[in-house]
Amino acid sequence: MIDLLIGMSASALAADIYSPASGVVCDKKAGYCVDDEGISMGGTSKYLGEQAYNKLDKTLGNGTDINLGEYTLSNGVHCDSEAKQCYKDRFYPRTPDKKEKTLTQQIFGKAPKGK
Repeated sequence: MIDLLIGMSASALAADIYSPASGVVCDKKAGYCVDDEGISMGGTSKYLGEQAYNKLDKTLGNGTDINLGEYTLSNGVHCDSEAKQCYKDRFYPRTPDKKEKTLTQQIFGKAPKGK
């Protein structure tokens, strides 16, 4: 399984995007970490440090108009925590050929369905 992820990771994971723990993906370039719930303040602090946490906290402000469950990583992959799926880009329609398998599996812990 690890060989499979390493072989696949070259296309899906840029050098700035990595998985420090099961179910967590961090994007050093974007300055945040995510889990199956969305952008994670705790994960950002733990894996990227207090400086990244403070910057993210300042960027989000009071967070009232921000959906932390949908985000686009610096490599252009867009993830939707409600759908438990990542896509090759953030544009609609979200057709089966746009599903991104590697990050979906790393964040949401399941292989995406073929639909």
